[in-house]
Amino acid sequence: MNTTHAQAAYQHLRDRLIAGEFAPGSRIRYGPIGRELGISATPVREAIGLLANEGFVELVPQLGAVVRSIGAEELVELYEVREAIEPYAASKAAIRSTPTQQQTIARTLKRMRDIAAKVKRRKKPLANVDECLEFEKADLAFHMLVINSGGNQMMVRLSENSNTLTRVFATPRHGYDDAIMAATCDDHQRVLDAIIAGDSDEAAKAMQRHIRAGLEITLEAIQSQQTERWEIK
Repeated sequence: MNTTHAQAAYQHLRDRLIAGEFAPGSRIRYGPIGRELGISATPVREAIGLLANEGFVELVPQLGAVVRSIGAEELVELYEVREAIEPYAASKAAIRSTPTQQQTIARTLKRMRDIAAKVKRRKKPLANVDECLEFEKADLAFHMLVINSGGNQMMVRLSENSNTLTRVFATPRHGYDDAIMAATCDDHQRVLDAIIAGDSDEAAKAMQRHIRAGLEITLEAIQSQQTERWEIK
């Protein structure tokens, strides 16, 4: 993918996938996406090819690009990959991160808290699509900044895909209310506090607890959806 238009299409589609705008099983049509961006279908096709390689979509004969559907087992595997990498990265961040990196992480967390506070002020404290997208982008940025500040670029590359995939396939299942947003911010605060204090053991433990909590929320949402499917109204 070596064109500016293909890069723009890739980022546009990736953002919309993270925001949950494409339901699993839905088609992504090259032409309409191209018209949205004012480009031809060719760079959109290039972007879709990369998203397929990363596991976001499938290329199905006669249908084209279809957003993947994954079950609980694969989601568990994605979280297990994150749990294997991110606590270690957080522990390294506590040792290696610079004050500038810590300040950048703190600003990202503040952005998350600002969005959470806005949602909480509502009569019905549920995030809308735009707020989910902004919160998820900041959440992803927080995790990737922590991993990056650990100083291992191979770990950054390995983590980005599993981190993003959990957001694409887990967030639409549970959505975001003020309680989930507040809990996420509090978890992040504990990670950041440990990094700033230079406490590598606590940074690792805090990150591990956070990832396990995310998996638990997602699995509960899956179970709830399965129960509601058969509930007699």
